[in-house]
Amino acid sequence: MAKILIINRHSSGIHREGALDKSRKERFFGMGEKGSIKIGLASAGFVMIFFMILSCAFYLFQVNDLAVKGYDIKDLENKIGELEKNNKQMQIREMELRSMYVIEKSAKDFNLVSPVNVSYLEVNNSVAVR
Repeated sequence: MAKILIINRHSSGIHREGALDKSRKERFFGMGEKGSIKIGLASAGFVMIFFMILSCAFYLFQVNDLAVKGYDIKDLENKIGELEKNNKQMQIREMELRSMYVIEKSAKDFNLVSPVNVSYLEVNNSVAVR
């Protein structure tokens, strides 16, 4: 058990913890009856200021996080727009390449010959296909 020494101006002696009366304990330790702790006005002010600073820091963190997420969303929306534009251009290019004009031009470029005498094979038997 730790011993606490208090020097009193009014008395010339030194008092030990056991010799302190109840009112001196309350003034020195800030304790009321049954071990309850009394908080002074200054302590309550410090606690309030601490919580206000903590809530301001939390608010700034949240605002910064939302701003970063908003920037990321805007960047992704721009990329989606570019990809949709690129997709439409590729679809147009596909349709151009499938056109009959391009196919005929490619046939000439590859020196393909168009068929002259076409003969078809006719079958009189009926064939069942599964």
